[in-house]
Amino acid sequence: MARLSDVGEKSMVRSIASMLSTSARLGPGDDAAAIEFGGRYLVVSTDMLWEATHFHPRMSWKQKGWMAAAVNLSDIAAMGAQPIGFLMAMGLPAHLDESDVREMVQGAADCCDQFGTDYLGGDTKECSELVLTGTSLGSAPKSGLLTRKGARPGDLLMMTGTAGLASAGLIALENEVGSEKAIKALFEPQPRIKEGTLLSSTGRVTSCMDTSDGLSMSLHELGMAGGVFFEVDSSAVPIDPEVVRLAKLVDKDPLELALCGGGDYQLLFTVGPEGSDGVLDALGDEAKVIGRCIEGKRNVLKRGRSRKELEPKGYEHFRR
Repeated sequence: MARLSDVGEKSMVRSIASMLSTSARLGPGDDAAAIEFGGRYLVVSTDMLWEATHFHPRMSWKQKGWMAAAVNLSDIAAMGAQPIGFLMAMGLPAHLDESDVREMVQGAADCCDQFGTDYLGGDTKECSELVLTGTSLGSAPKSGLLTRKGARPGDLLMMTGTAGLASAGLIALENEVGSEKAIKALFEPQPRIKEGTLLSSTGRVTSCMDTSDGLSMSLHELGMAGGVFFEVDSSAVPIDPEVVRLAKLVDKDPLELALCGGGDYQLLFTVGPEGSDGVLDALGDEAKVIGRCIEGKRNVLKRGRSRKELEPKGYEHFRR
């Protein structure tokens, strides 16, 4: 019998999804589920964070709460939905100060306020270690639901924002280098709600997901969902200057951070060649073309004149 450390999180999730049947429009295997409700889709997602894996010792209590809300709302954004509510179940050690818990809840509430939704409540239980489990609810028009499946050869590959900034924030912390921008990106991710709803409204997006586990890993997952592959132009990957600065300080390749570092929570999506102008008109500088969808047997990274396989590297639970 294979252990989880052998198969990894992604393979385990696919195995579980294959066991389940559902009458929902979209069930297990995407960023969120979608259920027909009143002429629209009710979009629902859940995500768990726990102390040892997700919360850096330098994070404030407010940032822990913010992150719990943000990572859940990012799944709503990836579906092109507008958030309508957030709930959070908290596993709390008995030794915590009540003021710390209140600050953490305030952080989650602040995130909800900023992205136009309500903190609806949740549950509390005693646990040996801090565990936060969020559930996010959203609403999407039937004509505008974004999913991972749908990319076709010839589609353009695009993303919002930049890649690698959260990973650069971790470098700054580990090496005690000042970088308010990168550390904030790591501790206070910004779900791309506005961009997701704009992408939904264009009617041009053929597939979409967020990049929480890293760009190369997300490319792998998006390709598997659609049965396609991608060619990424390294020179087109948007990298923040702060990533370049911090990478050089520790003798790392900025592109490697951009491709393999997780925690950015950008949107990675595909559009038909005829639809790129509409998307760029809607999102402006917030969207960049970074490659294209291709036929073949592997994802490819184009760097100058060289072309090599782009392997799925990034964070995956159960892998060490």
